[in-house]
Amino acid sequence: MATKRGYRSTEEDRLRAQIIERLMCDFHEDVPAVAAEHGLDPGILLDGNSRLAMLEHDGILENNGGVVGLRGDDRFLIRAVAAAFDAYLTQSSRAHSKAA
Repeated sequence: MATKRGYRSTEEDRLRAQIIERLMCDFHEDVPAVAAEHGLDPGILLDGNSRLAMLEHDGILENNGGVVGLRGDDRFLIRAVAAAFDAYLTQSSRAHSKAA
């Protein structure tokens, strides 16, 4: 159990979870607005995010000042977009349900 191991969610974890949830449900999110709600700088999610930049370069993702969203035709790729905000994706040794 998570409580036995001592895992504790940080404010950044909660921010990332909210953004991923809203992306999965609504296919768009205002990252700076949500970061402000959590008292964090949106740059921790947007600046230097190579996965996000790659998705934007490929035309899958639109990023207008931190408001990110998918076009209707690319909604089936939402897991790849959500993965761009997952801080723990590359740290896990599990292979199931991996989006990228």
